Amino acid sequence: MILLLVLTGCSFLRGQDDASQTLEGFYPTADSISEFPDASHELAVICQKKIEGRYVTFIGRKNENKIFMAAVTLKPIKDVNNEISRIVNFDGPRPNPGKITTWGYVFDRNNDGKIDYMALVGGAGAFEDRKMPPDYPRRGDRLSNAEMQYFIAHCKLIFNHWADDNFDGTLDAGVMAEGDSVRDFVQRRIVVRSTRFNKKFDDVWGFQGSLTPTTEHLIVKYSPTRVPYFSAGRGKSEITAATFEEKTAILQLLNRAAAACRATEKISKPEN
Repeated sequence: MILLLVLTGCSFLRGQDDASQTLEGFYPTADSISEFPDASHELAVICQKKIEGRYVTFIGRKNENKIFMAAVTLKPIKDVNNEISRIVNFDGPRPNPGKITTWGYVFDRNNDGKIDYMALVGGAGAFEDRKMPPDYPRRGDRLSNAEMQYFIAHCKLIFNHWADDNFDGTLDAGVMAEGDSVRDFVQRRIVVRSTRFNKKFDDVWGFQGSLTPTTEHLIVKYSPTRVPYFSAGRGKSEITAATFEEKTAILQLLNRAAAACRATEKISKPEN
C-alpha cells in the first residue's frame, strides 16, 4: 500500500500579527486552499529522498523551481499527475479521494524554513449545509433521485488540520471533521487545542460552515486527555495525545526530508 502526503508551503513575513499564525487565525487560509485548489497546472518532482524506508518526494509546478507539494510513499512516485488527485473522485455515486488515500497541504507560517501546519486528507464525503432537508434519509435508507443528486453535489475531499502553534516541532492544535451519527454526511468540525502546550486539551469546541471571528462555538464534551467524536467514515472514535503524536511523526519526517533536500527555502507562498 502506498502512503502519500501532498503539501503546500506558505511562508509569512516575520513581524506579521501573531494571531494570524495560530490555528484559528490561519485555518481560513488553509481551508480555502484545500477546498479550492488550483489543479490547472501540471505537476513535476523537484526532489526525492528515501528516509526510514519511505520515499519523500517534493513537488512543484512543471518548469518552476518552487515546492508546493510533497509525497511520502513506500515506493518512488513515478507519475505524480496520475497518482495525486486534488479534487474528489467517484466510484459510481460514492466519493473517494483518488488512487492515493492519504495526502494533504502543509505550510510554513512563520518563515523559518520548517513546516508547522498540515491539512491532511481524511477521505471524501458529503457535507451538510443549512439547506439540507430535515427529513433527509438516514444511513442505509434508499435515496430518491433528487436526494442522490443533493448528496453528490455536496461531496468533496475531507481535510483534518494540524498545527504546531508554538513552533517547537510538536503539534498541539487541530481541526477535525466530525460525521453525522445517523447520515452519511460531515456534520461539523471540531477544534482541539492544548493552549498550554502540555498535551492536555483545554480548548475544545465545534463549528459549522466557515470559521470567522463571529462563528458560533458549539459545545463538545471532552476531558483533558480525550475528545470523543464521530469520525467521518470510521464511526465512533476519539482524539487523544497519541493522535497528535502520530501526526507529529509525519511532520518531523517531512521536515527531515526538506532539510536533506535543501528545499526549505523553496517552500512557496501561495499565490493570491
